[in-house]
Amino acid sequence: MNFGISTACFYPEVLTEDTLQIISSMGFKLCEVFFESSTEMSGEILFKIDENIKKYNLSINTIHPFPASFEPFLFDVYDRRREEMEEKFRLACSAAKKLGARYYIFHGQRNNKQIKDVKWTAKVMDDLCKIASEYDVNIAWENVSWCMGNDPKFIQSVKENMKEEIYFTLDVKQAIRSGRSIDEYLNVFNNRIVNVHISDSNEYCDCLLPGYGTFDFKEVFNKSKSLNKDCQFIIEVYRDNYGEFDEIKKSYEFLINWR
Repeated sequence: MNFGISTACFYPEVLTEDTLQIISSMGFKLCEVFFESSTEMSGEILFKIDENIKKYNLSINTIHPFPASFEPFLFDVYDRRREEMEEKFRLACSAAKKLGARYYIFHGQRNNKQIKDVKWTAKVMDDLCKIASEYDVNIAWENVSWCMGNDPKFIQSVKENMKEEIYFTLDVKQAIRSGRSIDEYLNVFNNRIVNVHISDSNEYCDCLLPGYGTFDFKEVFNKSKSLNKDCQFIIEVYRDNYGEFDEIKKSYEFLINWR
């Protein structure tokens, strides 16, 4: 299986470009780059990230910008604001192309229980897919508990109203936080599942490194691979979910041995 890790696991302790040496030293070959600021998506810093990716022989299939700063406003009905945010979206897509990534991990709208405009969401998503395609990038919509994409039925409705091809990222911890089962999402994502953010959990914490909790990964691994044999699995936890960096290496070894 394609196991990798997100640079986000080291935020805010290590600069994104500096995480790559650490990741490589642990034995990883696959990495997801999480841009922690707009400055990381262009210029000298992006060049350094790309340089280190090549230097440490890492493969980048997915990128993930810090979405809360602009993605919700991509759906704004006020044209000036939406167009301004589209420029940030283009910047992220351009950075993805520079690093050779195929997918942009997308959060989208914040959760709004009162207004769920499926047709408007589908139109905007179609427009964003077209923009991304200009950079040879695809959108992989992620189920995030505080976003509209936490609802499988909403995702399905948007998907049915879209004309462009949309792909998906399953996030295990976010499914738990949304009170949803893995199956609820995978049944909607189907063969468009391209990426899984994996983490462990127990009765005390919903986000731990794989191998440090009691979560049964069998369903996630087997069903995701049955839907898309090229699906990748990326460790994504927060810095306060583990102690020393060596724990990440042990987690990676746990995943490899599980396979």
